[in-house]
Amino acid sequence: MHPLLRALPALAALALSLPAQDAEGIHWHSNYQEALKEAKATGKPIFLEYRCEP
Repeated sequence: MHPLLRALPALAALALSLPAQDAEGIHWHSNYQEALKEAKATGKPIFLEYRCEP
């Protein structure tokens, strides 16, 4: 069995144990440098979303 498939139940349990956060509790940055600075200061990861809009 692939190692990733063996880890899937543990990852699912971890995701379920994390506290939920509503949309109002998330501050989105549109400036990468600001986001990077905050991530370093808080020790949190960055979620990048790329969009191609016409």
